[in-house]
Amino acid sequence: MNNPQKLFSYSQNWNIWRLIMTDLDQIVIEERNIEKMEVFFSCIDKNTGSVFWKNKRFLDEKFWTGIEDTKSNLLFLHMFEKPDMPLHKKIIAVNLIDGTIDWINHELTYFACDDNFIYAYKQNFESKEYFKLEKESGQIISSLGNEEDAKPYLNLIPEKNYSRYLFSSPISQLENEVLINLIRNHAINSKYNAFIEYILFKDFLIFNFYDKASEAFLINKLFIINQYSQKILHTETINSATPAPVPDSFFIYDDILYFIKNKKELIAYKL
Repeated sequence: MNNPQKLFSYSQNWNIWRLIMTDLDQIVIEERNIEKMEVFFSCIDKNTGSVFWKNKRFLDEKFWTGIEDTKSNLLFLHMFEKPDMPLHKKIIAVNLIDGTIDWINHELTYFACDDNFIYAYKQNFESKEYFKLEKESGQIISSLGNEEDAKPYLNLIPEKNYSRYLFSSPISQLENEVLINLIRNHAINSKYNAFIEYILFKDFLIFNFYDKASEAFLINKLFIINQYSQKILHTETINSATPAPVPDSFFIYDDILYFIKNKKELIAYKL
């Protein structure tokens, strides 16, 4: 088995807030400059890191925009009902090819989508009214009524397909004692073993653990090991100063391992 091969790293020195994989084998990255309260959206190739478009903002909104979902060739964004409040408003459909806006709905809020349609709602005084929209144009096809009336339609929406992902699991779910001992031997001085997470993929055992970096911060270390030869294939510091353990520090999509280093750098390794 070959060693992990680094494919790319991507950083603009802003906090990477969220990633979303697209049906076009892209990664959309939501980055935030917390000090200046600015948000930027970029789209890169999932295998090479090459940029399709970057540093986009929409509707002249500097900060209060976020990712909802993606389907086929579209990315769906939202704005907020009020600044720094969690309630979403508006649907902004962005073309993934060039990062331009295909359509906007100023009145509705995104709920879900399937291959052909968007499902959205309007928040009334005491209830929500649901609508079915044509995905490519945003045109409203029909009203589905209130939450009770809309249930038969909403229940038919397929769940999001995560079959291409492998997410990390806590070490408490690992049943192989040999691998448990192998991980603990590398984390022998750590007092945070309850927060160790792992992924088994092919011959690879991938795991992270935490050590004290200082009185106030922890260091998060990533290991890639051949689970049979027990040879260390790669080590990396994911976060050099985190105030607390952070779950889901790494994941696999297809056969590529992704993690965000020090909150600002997306790194990809071919496994």
